[in-house]
Amino acid sequence: MDAEQQVSVLLLDAAVLMGVGMGVVFGFLMLLVWAVQGMSWLLKHSVEPVSAPVATLQQRPQTGIPPAIVAAISSAIEHHQKQTKEFK
Repeated sequence: MDAEQQVSVLLLDAAVLMGVGMGVVFGFLMLLVWAVQGMSWLLKHSVEPVSAPVATLQQRPQTGIPPAIVAAISSAIEHHQKQTKEFK
C-alpha cells in the first residue's frame, strides 16, 4: 500500500470515528432532553400549585431605619434631581 492509500484509509477512519462520536453525543443529549421534559411533565401533574400569601405593608419586616432619615434622604434625592434638571 502506498502513502496516498494510507492517507485515504486514515481519513476514512477519522470520518467514521467522528460520525460515531457525534452520533453518540447527539443521542445522549436527546436522551437528556427527553428525561428533563419527562420530569417536568411528572412534576406538573403530580404537584398541586400552592398560592403564596400576599405580603402587605403591615407584614413587611422593619428595616430599622428611622422615618426621619428616610425623609431626609428622599428630600436630598429630590433636591439633586431638581438641580440636575436645571443644568440640562
